[in-house]
Amino acid sequence: MLFVHVIDDDAQRRVRITRMLSMDGIHCEPFDGVQEFLKFAPTAGLVLCCDSANAIFELIEGLEDGCWLPVIAYGTAPDVTNVVRAMQAGIASYLSAPFGLEDFRHEYNRLESSLALHIESRHRTAQARCRIERLSVREREILDCMLNHATSKEIARELNISPRTVEAHRASLMARLDVKNATQAIRVAIEGGIFGRTSLA
Repeated sequence: MLFVHVIDDDAQRRVRITRMLSMDGIHCEPFDGVQEFLKFAPTAGLVLCCDSANAIFELIEGLEDGCWLPVIAYGTAPDVTNVVRAMQAGIASYLSAPFGLEDFRHEYNRLESSLALHIESRHRTAQARCRIERLSVREREILDCMLNHATSKEIARELNISPRTVEAHRASLMARLDVKNATQAIRVAIEGGIFGRTSLA
């Protein structure tokens, strides 16, 4: 069964959408705002969210801090610029409201084959970010340098510390990231969205 979490601050529209989807055998959980949804913290399903009062970006930010779920946004007469920004932020699709059951099903069916991969990718990103948050400021600086394939001597010169101190921090950050080598640490950094500096002094 498909689970859809409907987030909409307009009660009448929220009820209409929930009833429409429920009539097609879709299990719906209605929420009047992003914060209520995030407190509920679901771990499965699809999010259908009204694009109003910056809700989409608040939702994406909240999901990135926890368990990622695919998001379909909707809005009345949506501005193309806002749609593009929402897509870049990480939503799966965007519907023009009002929409019918056929519109929703068509969009879901179009996305269904790629959703599993999308969810898996976002889960890895969320997990990587949680692991990166364990690092100290200095460990993150060293990890950032490692992304440029810098040696301990190069990192030491860049950060104005000794190579021995760099090695100690490298060992510590790999333990915090729960990885066995630098290659795995770099993979976690990339999945978590951390990018290295363009150059080393």
